[in-house]
Amino acid sequence: MLLSHDTAFARFAAVTPALTPAVPGLRAGTLLETETGWSAIEDIRAGDLVATIDGGFCKVTAAHAVTAAPAPLWCIPGGTLDTCSDLLLPEGHFLALNGPDCRRLFGLPTVLAPVAALAGFAGIHKRPAAPLPTHALRFAEEELVWAQTGARILMPGETPARHFHRLDYGQTRSLLMLRSCGNLAPDLAA
Repeated sequence: MLLSHDTAFARFAAVTPALTPAVPGLRAGTLLETETGWSAIEDIRAGDLVATIDGGFCKVTAAHAVTAAPAPLWCIPGGTLDTCSDLLLPEGHFLALNGPDCRRLFGLPTVLAPVAALAGFAGIHKRPAAPLPTHALRFAEEELVWAQTGARILMPGETPARHFHRLDYGQTRSLLMLRSCGNLAPDLAA
């Protein structure tokens, strides 16, 4: 009596779940720690071992150059987040943050922050769009890799499983406000 017989036997198309979302590549020249020392990302090949946050080395399952349209880059100045030199990241990347503030706010020792939400913190700023050569790596599972000696960048895995907690914009800004004792520069890029 209350059923809609018009749609009771309708045909629906199957939905194919999306695999891991595409992550933009890293700019050529970005240094990653490998078993043979620090290597530029463009020199890393499938089968090479790259250092990860858990202290081990993981095998790269795929490495390729990415042809991307010019996109804005986020500059993490040398010395910020323990980097040895400036690190340029396309929007869409996540960086690992850790410390007592992460545990206090989120109950976790390490969380992932979207690079765009870090604007204004310790000199992190947006640069104009530029057509730069980029390179992408993929692992069996998502990994946090060491870049520019101190930054930890999320790299995608072959499986869609997520092992690290990702913050949204508001959560990231709250964490940064706590870290800067309330003196966080405004996000002029938002």
